[in-house]
Amino acid sequence: MKFEDLHVGLPVLIAEGHGSGYGGKQGVVMGVGESATLDKKQVIKGASVEIGGTFLVLVEAEFLDPVPDEDLPPGWAEVEV
Repeated sequence: MKFEDLHVGLPVLIAEGHGSGYGGKQGVVMGVGESATLDKKQVIKGASVEIGGTFLVLVEAEFLDPVPDEDLPPGWAEVEV
């Protein structure tokens, strides 16, 4: 995914094999930006992704894919509770 396409609230899927150990998990983008390592030799452009309301992981943009919209089966509706 392109860095420019990331925005807060976007549901995303982390690519399998990501170094964080959360590959294959779905989450929601909570923040977008750049982060540098302590020695400032590497700059990561990506997003902070919340997984299941518990984990917050920094993931590079190229390891994120948007979650496709899933249509509900006939007779089902989504409501706020």
